[in-house]
Amino acid sequence: MRRTRRLYVLLTLGGLVAAVCLAYDAGELAAALPALPPTVAGAFLTWAAFSGDRIEGARRELPSAVQELAGAVRQQWDAELSRQRLVRPIPPAVSWAAAARELSVPWSELVAAARRWPGGPPSDPAGWAAGPEGLAGQEEEITETYLRRIPTRRLVLLGEPGSGKTTLLIRLLLGLVRQRAPDDRVPVLFTVASLDPRPGSGDGRDDTLDTWMAGQLERDHEILADPAPPGFGEVSLARALLNRGMIIPMFDGFDELPKEQRRRAMALVNESLPLDQPVVLACRSAEYRALLEVSAPLGEAATLELLPLRSEEVEEYLRATALGHGPRTATASAAVEERWGPVLERLGGTSPLAQTLATPLGVFLARAVYHPDEAPVSRAPTPRDEPRELLTFATREAVERHLFRAFIRTAYRSAPQRGRRWTDVEAERVFVFLARHMKVHLEGSTEIAWWELYRAIPAAPLRLLVSVGAGALVAVVPWCVAGPVAGLGAGLTVGPVALLATGQRREPAAGIRWSWRHSTLVPGTVAGMVTGFAIGPVTGLRLALVCVLAIGFAVGFMTGLRPKAMDVTAGSGPGESLSRDRVTAWRIMLLWALAAGPVAGLVADLVAGRTAAVVATPVVGVAIGLAVGFGGTAWGLFTLARGYLFVRERLPGDLMAFLDDAHRQRGVLRKTGAVYQFRHINLQRHLEE
Repeated sequence: MRRTRRLYVLLTLGGLVAAVCLAYDAGELAAALPALPPTVAGAFLTWAAFSGDRIEGARRELPSAVQELAGAVRQQWDAELSRQRLVRPIPPAVSWAAAARELSVPWSELVAAARRWPGGPPSDPAGWAAGPEGLAGQEEEITETYLRRIPTRRLVLLGEPGSGKTTLLIRLLLGLVRQRAPDDRVPVLFTVASLDPRPGSGDGRDDTLDTWMAGQLERDHEILADPAPPGFGEVSLARALLNRGMIIPMFDGFDELPKEQRRRAMALVNESLPLDQPVVLACRSAEYRALLEVSAPLGEAATLELLPLRSEEVEEYLRATALGHGPRTATASAAVEERWGPVLERLGGTSPLAQTLATPLGVFLARAVYHPDEAPVSRAPTPRDEPRELLTFATREAVERHLFRAFIRTAYRSAPQRGRRWTDVEAERVFVFLARHMKVHLEGSTEIAWWELYRAIPAAPLRLLVSVGAGALVAVVPWCVAGPVAGLGAGLTVGPVALLATGQRREPAAGIRWSWRHSTLVPGTVAGMVTGFAIGPVTGLRLALVCVLAIGFAVGFMTGLRPKAMDVTAGSGPGESLSRDRVTAWRIMLLWALAAGPVAGLVADLVAGRTAAVVATPVVGVAIGLAVGFGGTAWGLFTLARGYLFVRERLPGDLMAFLDDAHRQRGVLRKTGAVYQFRHINLQRHLEE
């Protein structure tokens, strides 16, 4: 399909250029130009018919799409668990129990609802728990609990900050994927922080959740952006899967929404999802309790609350990791006791340190900061590298703040296996900037999206830079050849084009499409003809028609070009989405250059002669192509923003390499589809301050 498309475009453009050249040599250019628009229209209709036939032939069946999605989801989260060091060494197990009665739907209602499900209960009633107390368990039992003990397969997971809710969600997701049959639903993790549940934010209130979930699926999984098979209407595979109930939505970060939006989001979930739709929702306990004061709970859902880690398991884990990979000798054990003893004595109490180390996040941070294998090679340990410094903080917030800061410092120490591209001071400066950027410019979003970075630059200077730069570059040749008036006119013509291109929000794309809805082809051509007749008595009808009609047709056709929606596979990620968008940007630049250059050369030839045309064609074409490419694509705006922030904020020149290193090597970031996120929301909030 791609090769055919390129050949078709090449033949069409080649034919148009050849016709113009032959007409020009024969002195019949003015007569030939009006015949070109019908030719292009016919070519477009031919291509549309061919594309439609190919699309129909390439439609995936739903079972095939479900299998591919399940494989992509498993690959993504298996890799993320391993990368975030949640597989080896195995940390203390997370336990849970039924939440307080006021946070739960009565058990009798869950049982009655499951028995009324269309087609019968979702699981064997013999395996259901006798009551909420029968749901208690530990980490490896979460899949069994969800599939067999909860009658409705609708679940709310509650816990304190850092208690392991996200990790447990991922383990449940992987457990469901591994145990699913070919025709079963596929669990998908959605980060709710990007959901806008306000009225008017979607096509309709009851449709907003499905629209948002479909958009997330299409963004993160390439196959789901394809059209659905016949019989599902003109919708994508993602929307067809949602309409058929083939997705188990797992909503994480519900507490990260503002209070009022959290209430609307819960109402939206309850209104949009049928009661027999399996669903999982994670939220902090305090925020969920406050939510239930103004909203109904998640319908027909069991509620579990994560428990603090047991002090014996935490002590055993910290002792084992402190020994590292060395021999378990008496001398090594004595060294561990001397180093960790004062800290381990505080476990199980109510001190700030004990509360911090009762959560998986606190234990992970303590291990990452004070593990002997992570000691810097450039200097000897100081008293500030010893765990006992944790005893000096008076509040839990102070302990966590210290561990977060030390975590970044430790992650960027000069360990031999990692190299030393960025210092801890440089890394912390970048993370602080990103956290504050998301708070100030992205309304507290938790997603580090490269295509949103341009919003850190004031809008007026950005647009002014692109438009003035493009206009000045274009004005040089006419100014030198035909005088100041011609140069000023050319600059004032190109500048607004670049200004309009820069003024729109851009997202990554994987190709180019042409849209009649956005095109000004017909009005541009008509306006060109009317203008030509109007100025004909002054400049000569032939010159006026050729110039104005050519400009109107070229600009009208090019304004119909639009990038396709984001096309990112779950296994690719931010770097690959940037690469695809960069290719799309260069194609847009080339097309604009090919369209604008010949028109500029034609005008220059009629006004100032052949020499001026030879110079104006490449200069004007390249200038307009660069202006539209940099000001009108996500990659272009990102490139401008990266240069601006390199100078102004001293961010790394290769920002994507830094983010990839922070994810793959340092463990500070995690990857979700095409975006990065901080390892924990508390880390982001700490850096915002």
